[in-house]
Amino acid sequence: MRHTKKWFIKRIGKKIYRDDWGCECRTCKDIQKNGLKILNEQHAEYLKDTQDEFLAEWTVLNYRKKK
Repeated sequence: MRHTKKWFIKRIGKKIYRDDWGCECRTCKDIQKNGLKILNEQHAEYLKDTQDEFLAEWTVLNYRKKK
């Protein structure tokens, strides 16, 4: 699912979780397990841009509200 910038901004100060998309790196596994707190608007924009970049490369990087 592709989220909008507004979706990320509405979650500033809250945790979001990343689906398992096959990456075995420590960061991805940690975000899947413990979530990622969106710190501010700049962070929200970064997450949106990263999501879009991965979608453009045919890799799904999906975030969700709940674990």
